[in-house]
Order: sequence, then structure tokens, then C-alpha cells
Amino acid sequence: MKKQLIAGLAALMLAAPIAAPAQAEVKVGVIDVQRILSGSSLMKALEAAQKDVMDAEKALLDFRQKKLEELQGMQKQVAEGKMTQEDFLKKQRQFEDEVMNKVKSEQGRLEKKKEEIRKMKDGLEKDVEAAVKKVATAKGLEMVINKQMVIFGGTDITQDVIGALPKR
Repeated sequence: MKKQLIAGLAALMLAAPIAAPAQAEVKVGVIDVQRILSGSSLMKALEAAQKDVMDAEKALLDFRQKKLEELQGMQKQVAEGKMTQEDFLKKQRQFEDEVMNKVKSEQGRLEKKKEEIRKMKDGLEKDVEAAVKKVATAKGLEMVINKQMVIFGGTDITQDVIGALPKR
């Protein structure tokens, strides 16, 4: 009985390595996310929108700086007796109102632009994810990993994903 049990276990141990290669191999794809994003027309539009926001914010800062310099010039005139303190205070309030009105009007426009940027980012993420799924399914890949995380192996599907992205 003991010999039969040992013989049975030995047979199982010998058969186990034969069964291992029968397991299906996992197909892994890799993508270069940076290349996908840089090739996307939506990413180019996103970068342009972000540049517009930065330019508008810089223009607002420049406007405030210019007004501040004008006020400092008027302070010198008051010190030299070329302008009265009352006139200076009146101009100061006027400048503050100008700056506040400009800030309020620009703030609304900038918030709308920033919301557009957020929507564009969300859309880009969804587009890339959908393109990756489409290509992975078509190529029979079970897993797709960022190329930067892989040292060796995997099927590069970056160019296919770029081609599958919607043209906007």
C-alpha cells in the first residue's frame, strides 16, 4: 500500500512539469504614454488653452504692476508738492477700482477657460483609455502597461493607439 502511494505521488510529480507548459501565456502590451499624448491633437489644443490662461494671468499682473508704478509716481509728486494729498487719494481710489474691475472681469473669463481645460483633460484621458482598450482587444492582449515601467518584453502598441485616437 505504501509503495503504491509513493509510486502514485512520483507519477504526479513527473506529470506536473508536463502540464505546466500547457498553461496559456499572458500577452502583455506596452505603450509610451508621452508619445501618445504628444501626438494627440487634443493635447495640442489643451497646451494652447493653458498658454492662453498663463498669458492672461501675466497680462493681469502686468496691469496691476503698471498701476502701482503710476501710484508711486504720484506719491513722489505729493512729496514734491506738485499734487495735493486729496488728489492723490482720489486717484488711488480710482486706480484701485480700475484694478478690481479688471480682476473681476478677467477672473470670470479665466475660470471658464480653466473649466474648459479640465474638460479637455478628462476627454483626453477617456479617448486614450478607449483607444488602448480597442487596440488591446484587437491584438488579443490581456494587459497593457506603461512602457516606462517595463524593462524587457511586451508588444509595443503605441503607434496603433495613436492611430486609434479620434481626430479632432
